[in-house]
Amino acid sequence: MRKRVHFFAATILISLLTSCGGVEQKEYDALKTENENLKREIEELQFGPERLLNKAKVYIDNKDFEKAKAELQTLLDKHLGSQQANDAKKLLIIVENGIKDQILAEEKAIAEKERVEKERIANATKKLHKKYDDVNEITWYRDKSSPAFVNYNGFYVYIGQTNGSKPWLRLAIQYASDDWLFIESYIIKVDGKTFTISEDSYGEIKTDNGSGGIWEWLDRKVGSSEYEIIKAVSQGKEVKIRFSGKDYHKDKTITEQQKTALRNVLDAYEALGGDTTF
Repeated sequence: MRKRVHFFAATILISLLTSCGGVEQKEYDALKTENENLKREIEELQFGPERLLNKAKVYIDNKDFEKAKAELQTLLDKHLGSQQANDAKKLLIIVENGIKDQILAEEKAIAEKERVEKERIANATKKLHKKYDDVNEITWYRDKSSPAFVNYNGFYVYIGQTNGSKPWLRLAIQYASDDWLFIESYIIKVDGKTFTISEDSYGEIKTDNGSGGIWEWLDRKVGSSEYEIIKAVSQGKEVKIRFSGKDYHKDKTITEQQKTALRNVLDAYEALGGDTTF
């Protein structure tokens, strides 16, 4: 540090003397020589072979092989004929092997992470029924206990995913009976807390009938409000849904099987990389 101060002081003094004029050449040459000597000494302190070698050894001890390689290469570039350069050549072999080992370890860690992720997804989706729509190029996942048709009373979710994309969730609420309700909304009560789902647009709740039965159902993409309801239902102890029609309503209990199905699908959705922040 003291040598640096002297160097900068000498540099400033030379500048001042030069700018003022009238300085004797002999005095100027002496200051210039001193300045150059100080500059060389500072460079030696920073890039001397012993210092570079010691810095490299510290980096090696810390497994920071890239920085160690840089120090050793600088030593070889600046002091090729020194004893430290001979030591640097030997250490460089160790460093380059260390770099190779680190790269192999990183590649192995990435491969292991991918294997674990594939296994996690496989375990999460093995509880689901999987169907591929080759026209729209969409893979659909639903719990094995969830219905494939609308003649069902219940509340369930399923997953859609195209190749290379994140999955999305859809919510289905279905009512099957002998008499029409002409459902306008669904009121869901979870352990004393009430949620309401209504049509986003007229006609969103579909209807159909046949063979003496009627069906009314809602099927929509899940957003933040629906996701909150689904999570609450899946974790609730006592859950009921009211199919609220124009003049009448019907109440149904969400069964433990349906709640388990919701949890299975939500687990698979996250395992497939689904976004839960909406």
